[in-house]
Amino acid sequence: MTDIVRSAVLGAVSAAALLAIPALSAAAATQAPAQPILTCKVKTPEGLSYTVIKAGKGEKPGPDSKVEVNYSGRLAADGSEFDSGEGTKFKVGGVIPGFAQGLKLMQPGGKYRLCIPSALGYGPEGGDPIPPNADLVFEVELLSFTTPPPKPVIAPAERACAQNTASGLGFAMVTTGSGRTPTDADMALVDFTLFDAESGVVQEKREWEKIPLAMATPLFAEGLKMMPAGSTYRFCMPKPDGTMGAPQAGTNITVTLIDVRPASTAED
Repeated sequence: MTDIVRSAVLGAVSAAALLAIPALSAAAATQAPAQPILTCKVKTPEGLSYTVIKAGKGEKPGPDSKVEVNYSGRLAADGSEFDSGEGTKFKVGGVIPGFAQGLKLMQPGGKYRLCIPSALGYGPEGGDPIPPNADLVFEVELLSFTTPPPKPVIAPAERACAQNTASGLGFAMVTTGSGRTPTDADMALVDFTLFDAESGVVQEKREWEKIPLAMATPLFAEGLKMMPAGSTYRFCMPKPDGTMGAPQAGTNITVTLIDVRPASTAED
């Protein structure tokens, strides 16, 4: 589920129907008190409030975790239900901020009530069937979750580039090579690792990738034409040049040039 409320079940069932309460007379109905507004006991610094209905056990999910939950969602103003689900699976980081914050407090087997202010929900825009500036209340049971292993991180000493080309491409030679340097008519066989320049978190890693220089982005082609086969270089991307598919500024790449072959005779 990419959006916890946009797949809402419309047409909320009344509290009387849910509890099988006999129908009241017209006179009594006019005097019936408004449905109680659901509240939460504990407030976080971010503005989310919650109540632990049932404590769980074990680890807590993180932003990259995929959870499986039973849940129901109501408008705080009148308690009307706008969404519910059983055994629903989604990524913690893919839902509204207040819901994500609440999930990260929970443990498997636990059930929480989450009181989510509009600022941590859908804000002034709202979203069908959520009115603008609506505060929300969810009751959530965390059945289970899975978390992918952490991404590798490049050490700080191995992230930066000491030199720059005239175009602004940063580079650093990691290891030397003695083979041929590729030209625009060649295909480069490379291993490469893309990573965030500041945090060092690896974003993508490829091995034995075939790259015809004539089809590479200008910056990548420029870097490859600096490298003799057998060498490893690190490149630091300058500001985006507008080229489609070009790496963004703040993304660095370590490249090992394994071999150079004529593009016209390279094997598929």
